[in-house]
Amino acid sequence: MSNDLIITFIILLITTVLFISNKIRSDFVALLSMLALLLTGIITTEEALSGFSNSVVVMIAGLFVVGAGIFRTGLASMAAQLIVKLARGSEARLLFSLMIIVVVLVPVVISMA
Repeated sequence: MSNDLIITFIILLITTVLFISNKIRSDFVALLSMLALLLTGIITTEEALSGFSNSVVVMIAGLFVVGAGIFRTGLASMAAQLIVKLARGSEARLLFSLMIIVVVLVPVVISMA
């Protein structure tokens, strides 16, 4: 087994443990893993930063910002209350309502990508 393979496996193992333990934020764990691979010479700087130029990554980052705004304004709570109200106490209606919302929103998000 080559040294690069062993180092990569160790970094992967540590990353997995940190993700599962949830002691450090997952975004920070991901960046630390990328930095560890970069500093050990497993990947180049170009390879490490290539994902950030992808339009889908930029779009998802933007959606995180929009999502945080929706939560802070209370719109998410209002939408959740409306969905629960429409379900009228039925778990089956609630699941069906959520499935309909997902079916409507997924094509919109995919077309944005």
